[in-house]
Amino acid sequence: MLQNSQKTNVLYISSSGLTGGAETSLYHLVTGLDKSRYKPFVLCPEPGPLVENLTADEITTKVTPLPAWRKLKSTITRYSALNHLVSSLAAAEIHLIHSNTIWINPYAQKIGQKLGIPVICHLRDLIRKDQVRKYALNRIDMIIPISDAVRQPLEEAGIESAKIKRIYNGVDVSMFSHGRDILREDFPINGHLVGIVGQLNPRSHWKGQRDFLQAAAEVNQHRSDVYFAIVGGDSSPASAPDHKSYIRELKELAEELGISDRVIFTGFRIDMPDVMASLDVLVSASWAEPFGRVLIEAMAAGKPVVATAAGGAPEIVQNGITGILVPPKDPQAIAKAVLYILQDSQVRQKMGSAGQRRTQEHFSLDRNIKETQAIYEKFRKADL
Repeated sequence: MLQNSQKTNVLYISSSGLTGGAETSLYHLVTGLDKSRYKPFVLCPEPGPLVENLTADEITTKVTPLPAWRKLKSTITRYSALNHLVSSLAAAEIHLIHSNTIWINPYAQKIGQKLGIPVICHLRDLIRKDQVRKYALNRIDMIIPISDAVRQPLEEAGIESAKIKRIYNGVDVSMFSHGRDILREDFPINGHLVGIVGQLNPRSHWKGQRDFLQAAAEVNQHRSDVYFAIVGGDSSPASAPDHKSYIRELKELAEELGISDRVIFTGFRIDMPDVMASLDVLVSASWAEPFGRVLIEAMAAGKPVVATAAGGAPEIVQNGITGILVPPKDPQAIAKAVLYILQDSQVRQKMGSAGQRRTQEHFSLDRNIKETQAIYEKFRKADL
C-alpha cells in the first residue's frame, strides 16, 4: 500500500538499448518525470546509447538479455529470462510496469501478472488487429497509442475505450528553437537544403528514402540550387548480412538519377536541433509511419514540412498551413510540394511559424509527460 508521500517506483522495459524514435521518447519521458513523485528504473535487453545516456543522467538502468518473445527458437530462453526477472524484481518494490513497445509487452504482462503489478504499454507501431492478442495487449491495464492511426486496431480488436489513452509524442520546443546551421558547416552546400531523416537499413525502407531521391531528381530538373540531405545511419549489427546494403542501394540510385553531386549522406547524427536548423524543408516520405517524430522536430525548429498522408502524419501536419500533405509513394507529388515551398520565402516563414505554434500547443514534451503522469496517478490513487 502506497503512502501519500511515497514515491511510485516505475519499471520501464525497453525492447532496445540502442537509439531510435521509441528509445528517444522513453529517454525524454523518464528524465522528465516529476522525481518527487516517481522513481524510474529502466530495463534494456542490450547495451547501447540509450543505456549510456540514462546512466549519465543517473537513471537506474539494468541490461539483461530478453529473447524475442514470439520466435520459436527463443521458447526456452525467454521463459528462463522471464523467471529470472520475476525473482529479481520480487523484492524490488516496483509499483507499476511501463512497457515501451508492443514487442516487449509479453514480458511486462507476465511479470505484472506474477507479481500483481499493473502494466501499461506504449504502442508506438502501426499493428494489425490480430497482433493485439498475440502481444498480450488485451491482458494489461492500460495502452498508450501515440496517434489515432495507431489506436484504430485496438478498437477493432474490442479493447474497451477506458483502457486506451492516446498521447502524442512530445518534443522539447526550446531545444529546437536555437539550432545552428551545422550541415552547411560540415558539407559543401551552396543553396537550399531539403532533407529526410530516418534509419537506413532494409527493414526501414518504408521510410521512403528511394521516393525521396526520385523526388530530388524531379526537383533538380527545375532548379539547380537545391541540395538533398539523407540523414541517418544503418542501425543493424555490423555482422548482419545486409549491413549497409541499403545505403549502397541509395547511393547507386542517386548515381543512376544523375544527382549524386547534389545528395549528401550525413550518416548517423545526434545533433537533431542543429540538423533541423540547417534544412529549408523537411520531407517525410514514409507510407507506414505511426506518428512522425521528425515532423514535430522540424516544426519545432520553424521549418515547413512535406509529408505523405499516411499513418499519423495527417494528425500532425495541417495541410497548407504547417506544410503540405501528399499521397504515399508519389515522388512527383513530393517534388511539386517542395518546389512550391522553395519558390517563396514568405510561404516558408509562414508555415514555419505556424508549425512552431502547433508543436507548442499539441506536441510539447511537457504536455506528453503530464498526460503520462496523469495515467500513473490513476493507478497510484487506486492503490491508496
